[in-house]
Amino acid sequence: MIICSMPRCGATKVCLDLEEQTGLKFIGELHPLHIVDKRKAEVHETMYQPSLSPDDFSEYLHNNTKYIVLVNRASFYMLPYCDILVLRKNMLNSFLSGANFLLKMYPNMKANIIIHELRNSITEYVGLKSYIDRNPMHIVWYEDYFGIKQTNLTTLDQHIHGQKIKDEIVRIYYELTGGN
Repeated sequence: MIICSMPRCGATKVCLDLEEQTGLKFIGELHPLHIVDKRKAEVHETMYQPSLSPDDFSEYLHNNTKYIVLVNRASFYMLPYCDILVLRKNMLNSFLSGANFLLKMYPNMKANIIIHELRNSITEYVGLKSYIDRNPMHIVWYEDYFGIKQTNLTTLDQHIHGQKIKDEIVRIYYELTGGN
């Protein structure tokens, strides 16, 4: 089962719930980053991201129907094959949450790198949105699933350049998406 999403849309928790409902094993995010980096399991709200060996990664990539696989980086590639798409109705909150999460993961990350990463993420969303606007899909909406409309930005709010980062993400979001 392939679940596509954008980062910070709640898909990890949705997948954990699907694991309970279906009995299929949730292997976490299928991304090569998790072969070498264990930080998500230490910092993420769910505290869940198995470390993937190269053999595991290859197995999950080749036999993804036997597992619940989360694809939330460059997920637009997998949209034609995914079973469920998890998004926020307010994607700007997703991108602001992404900046907040980057600061939690990498406290010394420079503001311009965070802004660059979020620009890339917003650009990916533009591609994703262009596909789903033309191809109806089963979407699980973060706000409906969790009953949450606000986003916790405590780390970003406390950062010396937090307001600059937020302002630039908002500017880029409206520039690239027109607010949609």
